[in-house]
Order: sequence, then C-alpha cells, then structure tokens
Amino acid sequence: MTVEPRGTQPGGTDSSHAGQEPITVHLFPSPARRMVNPYLSMLTAALREQGVDVQALHGRSGAAGGRGIVHVHWPELNLHSGKLRWALWGTGKLIVQVVAARRRGLPVVWTVHNLQAHDGSRPVLQRILWAAWPRLVTGWLSLSRNGVDRAQDAFRPLRRRPSRVVPHGDYAPVVHAPDRAVARGRLGLPLESRVLALVGRIRPYKGAEALVEAVAASPSEDLRLVVGGACDDAPLRAALERTAAADPRVRLLLETLHQEQVDDVLAAADLVVLPFRSVFNSGSVLLCLTAGRPVLAPRTPVFDELAAEVGAGWLHLYDGDLTPEVLERVLAETTTLTGEPDLRRHRWENVAAEHLAFYERLLRRSTARAGEGRR
Repeated sequence: MTVEPRGTQPGGTDSSHAGQEPITVHLFPSPARRMVNPYLSMLTAALREQGVDVQALHGRSGAAGGRGIVHVHWPELNLHSGKLRWALWGTGKLIVQVVAARRRGLPVVWTVHNLQAHDGSRPVLQRILWAAWPRLVTGWLSLSRNGVDRAQDAFRPLRRRPSRVVPHGDYAPVVHAPDRAVARGRLGLPLESRVLALVGRIRPYKGAEALVEAVAASPSEDLRLVVGGACDDAPLRAALERTAAADPRVRLLLETLHQEQVDDVLAAADLVVLPFRSVFNSGSVLLCLTAGRPVLAPRTPVFDELAAEVGAGWLHLYDGDLTPEVLERVLAETTTLTGEPDLRRHRWENVAAEHLAFYERLLRRSTARAGEGRR
C-alpha cells in the first residue's frame, strides 16, 4: 500500500468531481457536538465552504442514496464515558452505524488522531475496539508523514487501505490575540517579566510537572509561568498545586478556559512549552504557532517534521530532560525572532480541498468496484 501524494494545489480542489452531485459527509462525532478542541468545527466549516454537505452520522446515513462518505474522528471517544454501560453502548452504536453504512455502499474514512485513548481508560475495551475498528475502514488520513508508518505498525489492516497525508489545520478561525500588555495586565503578570506558558487540557502525558519543576529550580527572578487548562487528574493536580504554592512565579489556571482566556495566555507568553512525555499528533503546537508564539517541545519525528516546515526559530526541540538551562537557552534564542511562522500548508481551505480530493478518490474506487460486481 502506498500513500497518495499531495497533488492538490493550494486553494484548489480535485477537478474530477466537477459537475457531479455534491458529497454528503456523515461525521462522527457530530458536527454539532461542543468540544474543547475546535478542530472538528473548523473542519466542518471549511468543508461546507467547498460545497460539502456535512451531517451527523446516524443509523440511516446513506439510506437516501447520493454520494456519501462516512468520516470518523476519535472512534475511542465513548470509552471516556464515566459509566461502563455508556462506554459500551456508545462504542457499540458507532460500530453498528458504520457497518450499516458500509452495507449501503458508503466508504468509511478514519482520521488517525491517536494510536490509543490518551488516558489509557478501559484497556480491555480498547483492545477489542482497536482489533475490530481498522478492519471497518475503507481509507484513512494521517496528519503527518511520520504518522503513516506508526499507524500502519499499530494497525496492520491499514497497510491494505488507501491513505493520504492531510495536515492539521491552523487555528486562525478562533485565535484573536490581544495586545501583550493588556493580556499580561489581565493575568496579573509584570510587563517586564519573561513569561512561559503551557496551555491545553492538563493530562499526565503532557509533562506539566516537568515544566513546573524546571521553573521552580530556576534562579531567575524575572521568570513567570502560566499553566492554563482543565486538569481532571487529581494526583497530578495536587502535585502541581504543591509546587506552585511554594513558588509565586508559577500561576495555575486549572480550569476549562474560554477562547478569550486562551488568547490572553498566548499573547502574554514569550515562549510556550509543551513537554509531552508521548505524542502522536498535537493541535496544541499549531494553536500556539497560529498565535505567533514560538514553541519548545521534545524532539520527536513528528515535531522534527513540523519544525522544518514552519521556519527557523518557531519550533525549538530539546533532547533529554527539561531543565532550567534549556528554558534559558531557548528564551534567549527567541528574543530576536521576527515575522511569523509559515503555516500555508495548514490553511483550512487547503486542508478541506485535500479532504475532498481523497473523498473523490474513494468514491471513484467504490463505483468501480460496484461496476465490477455487476458484470
């Protein structure tokens, strides 16, 4: 199996669908679902701009005919349900809906955001889901070139399915960075301080403890750290609060932040630090880069790929442990940074056009197979 090259020109669509009936995308999760990460709502809006009809996946998806695609993001989503019966019901319902859609002839696309649920919840159900799910997929998308090999290693059936690399879109539709002085004033940060930030849901794999401890070990009196985002892990929250209580340079905002609050944290920061312990894809990096903030993250193949793409000085990578010396070095390197990162590949009109080109490819393939079956 080979990965389809990125042949669509920026801002354009695959000309093979010209004059054809519009595509209906049956989406999971529902485009109406409110999520902390606005990725799905931004993708939905961009697809609709391309003339795609986006609906929620349901039991009758595709029954009315037409050119339909099922597109699933995060099939593991229901495993996070608080009660086991809801996890079982939600996951089972998704599989039944996808099987029904395939019987009606709809191709099924999976965007591989994760190789497992972030919190490792319900490992037995995860093993069952990941054994069955890749076999239901007609084609799949990876958000990075590095992710292709890793997804194929984790899910062997994907090696026999068509795929395409389509990058994560930027956050330009939602990010509106205020003036730095205003943002620092609202956060109670000295204007002349050097500010580090970590923003997003605070989970164990994101390494927030390592960042807080590195700041606590730094002798720099002008250093400040803002950690912003909901933290549902009680032991992690307690550990962060213990360290922060002993160091007035650390400010914790361990709550779900509205976009305006996220904008303030990003605008106030000289450097955003994302010390992931493990990472497959990261929308957080693109969020920060969209706001024009340099990022420090551990060296991984996916971040190496992105760093080479966005331009020198925007995505700094470190090896080994996160230390005060690493923080000081990168802060010094970013003082002369000018301009903005190159996110042209991540503009939503381009991302949507590449989705549409892949949908068309799968529909042509499905039509050809149906024709062979009638001979």
